Amino acid sequence: MRLSLRTILIHGTNKPWGLGRLVSHGCIRLYPEDIPRLFTSVANGTKVSIITQPVKVGVKDGKIYLEVHRNASARDINYFEEAVRLLTQKDLISRVDSRKLYSAVEEMSGLPIDISD
Repeated sequence: MRLSLRTILIHGTNKPWGLGRLVSHGCIRLYPEDIPRLFTSVANGTKVSIITQPVKVGVKDGKIYLEVHRNASARDINYFEEAVRLLTQKDLISRVDSRKLYSAVEEMSGLPIDISD
């Protein structure tokens, strides 16, 4: 799918390990099986907003995960402060191991890391 910004496409990939990671030249990649569903459910001309979110927090099976991506366009961001802000906002900060949190921010692997206490 082409966007109005012609250098960015939405397309499938044969490298699913890279989804959500900064490993392409700017395209938005999806699992190949999701492309037909997206293509048939989104009308031509639908507005698309691309949001840079280098720090993400999630909970799965009672565990808290932090995902931190190194992002050249987010030079002014303090990754640790952003992680703490998100964890506090979601009322999760009291369930976090601070050493794991610090390590995940320092590593910036782009992968979800269990930071649960």
